[in-house]
Amino acid sequence: MARNDEIVVDATDINHEASSNLWSFSPDDEESLGITAEALADFIGQVLVARQKQLSGNVPMLFYCWHEAQTRQLRFSLVSAAHGRLPFGCAIDPGAELASIAADIVNQDWLNAEWGQAGPDDICEEPALSLAVFVAYLP
Repeated sequence: MARNDEIVVDATDINHEASSNLWSFSPDDEESLGITAEALADFIGQVLVARQKQLSGNVPMLFYCWHEAQTRQLRFSLVSAAHGRLPFGCAIDPGAELASIAADIVNQDWLNAEWGQAGPDDICEEPALSLAVFVAYLP
């Protein structure tokens, strides 16, 4: 993400706003070896601070990030706080801590050599009831 990327504000269309402000990444297997949950959480915190400075108090926004397990990506975006919600079509847990999101994606996905390999018990595994999402209000 470049420091001067434009932040799109569209108080009438949350999906346009969310997709325009969306960033995602996933390291390849070699790159993931040097990643720690603490370093990832610190990086996300730096992105949050940079976005807050870029907004400079003009429009209240919600910064949010989550682990997109199907694509093995960390994703983050911004939407106007005026929407009063996040643009997910599933149940979410907006109370997730940043450290928890980072630890889950690093330890259970990126550094997990068995990720994506179905075991005999995985076929009947119950899906999560909600998606863990870290949310920060940017005034």
